[in-house]
Amino acid sequence: MPDSVITGMTHVPALLLVGTDDTNLDRTSQAYRAIRRQIIDLTLPPGSSFTESSLAQQWNISKTPVREALARLRRDGLVNAMPRAGYVVSPVTLEDTDDLCGLRTLLSSEGAAVAARNGLDNLALDQLDAFAEVPVALAQGDTGLEESLRAGIGFEAIVANGAENNRLGKAIVDVIDELERVLRMVALIAPNASSPPGELRAIAEQLRERNEEGAREAMAKRCERVRRDVLKVLAKSASVSRAPIEMPPPVTS
Repeated sequence: MPDSVITGMTHVPALLLVGTDDTNLDRTSQAYRAIRRQIIDLTLPPGSSFTESSLAQQWNISKTPVREALARLRRDGLVNAMPRAGYVVSPVTLEDTDDLCGLRTLLSSEGAAVAARNGLDNLALDQLDAFAEVPVALAQGDTGLEESLRAGIGFEAIVANGAENNRLGKAIVDVIDELERVLRMVALIAPNASSPPGELRAIAEQLRERNEEGAREAMAKRCERVRRDVLKVLAKSASVSRAPIEMPPPVTS
């Protein structure tokens, strides 16, 4: 990922920070970034358990910054504390994924509309065009799923930051980070799934034309397509198909 993509971004998705220097961060922030990354990239998969001590030993740091980082991750909803038994990574459920994708549609489509109204500079527009070519390369077998994932996330991050609204940009990037974990699970279940090659290009064209409504509609179309595809794949996973069906509550008159 070119450094120029990250330069100037106020809010950067976790995937784009992989491999960047974090020595300027305090120990708690370093621990938070490292543990969060392991959860997002499924090194710590949903349902896995761990302790403060095991993570402190892994990262060769004291338990205090790990404890503080885990408190932040609990607030993020990525881990749950187990009484006297450490922590467990939060599960991925159909209901929560549907909610997450719905929130992404609302935020990202509005972010695209605002970015179109503000107008993106030529560097940002050129970067969007470059990212838009990656799904085409994937369809032709010239690149892999990892690069395609990075391109999609990089694309949306540029648009989110282009909205020039600090709270909206942060909210979009936070949702993108959570969604990355889901998308990686989907890739494991259905490795041949891919996005339409012209999808990102359609959004980029609307942003270049500064078409506010067109950008909103094109981004919403992409988000809702991802929502449908993700839920369809997850619903067919073995863990869902083998889950016991609970009796509905009795109907009261």
